[in-house]
Amino acid sequence: MKLVFIRKIVSKLKDIYVYLYLIINKRILFTDKYGLSYYLYKNTRPIDTFRKGVRTDDTTVLVTVNKLIECNLQLKNVNCIDVGAFIGVVTLMMANALNKSNNNWKIHSFEPFKKTFIRLKDNIDITYQNKNIELNNIGLSDKSGIQKMLINKDAPGSNQLISSSPGNREDIDEVKIITLDEYLNQRSIEHILLCKIDAEGVDDLVLKGMKSYIERGVVDYFILEYEDEPSQQKISKILKMYKYKVYFMVRNKNYLVESIEDYPKNEQSLINILAVSPFADMKPVNELLKSWQK
Repeated sequence: MKLVFIRKIVSKLKDIYVYLYLIINKRILFTDKYGLSYYLYKNTRPIDTFRKGVRTDDTTVLVTVNKLIECNLQLKNVNCIDVGAFIGVVTLMMANALNKSNNNWKIHSFEPFKKTFIRLKDNIDITYQNKNIELNNIGLSDKSGIQKMLINKDAPGSNQLISSSPGNREDIDEVKIITLDEYLNQRSIEHILLCKIDAEGVDDLVLKGMKSYIERGVVDYFILEYEDEPSQQKISKILKMYKYKVYFMVRNKNYLVESIEDYPKNEQSLINILAVSPFADMKPVNELLKSWQK
């Protein structure tokens, strides 16, 4: 009982230290339990991150990213995509896994909001200084042009593209958008190993903007977030149309299930999924499924 009390006091003192440090220095360098180093800011949940040991809502995403890449390191040329890169945790996990290979690899990361993009660049520069990582301060959708973005200063990870804005508002910004079809064709990229999309409710538009790649099945794996029933239906319709198999990533449990019926009922409000091309290597998927079966 006394030991538990001491641990609570120590934990609280750590929280106070992080809070005061950020007031003085604006950001704090953090190395998480996966060995990834990045800066945290006052509005990126720093205290929660120090407690959990990593800046993510779902460790299963990071474990899955690592597994998918490690099982495909034999590929000579690897391209991965991080849509909605935020401060770069998934990009760094991708790079950490790809860096174990001597083959050519590249990550294409997208973050449309300028202030968050600067943070993303700073975090990538800690370890990679943009080596093999192309950072893009643009948004992705089903068309190219300029689009309005709703800004949440307290939670920048929830900034989202919107089709229209009600009058003059200070929390509205304009960002450049492009389709992935256009972006990838400009670079003559024929194959994508992994594409993670977290576009705050417009994931289906990002998918529509890379139709030519999806219909050919040349994106091996997608990781996406189901936010609500309508978004689930839109995403599923696009993926299943081109024979992608959908698996459900059990939140913070580091394994997959094949059916929503096997998913813990109390965790179904926000679900990350793995979609697999009919031409992709099933070995990493089967290994993640076996983790559940055990």
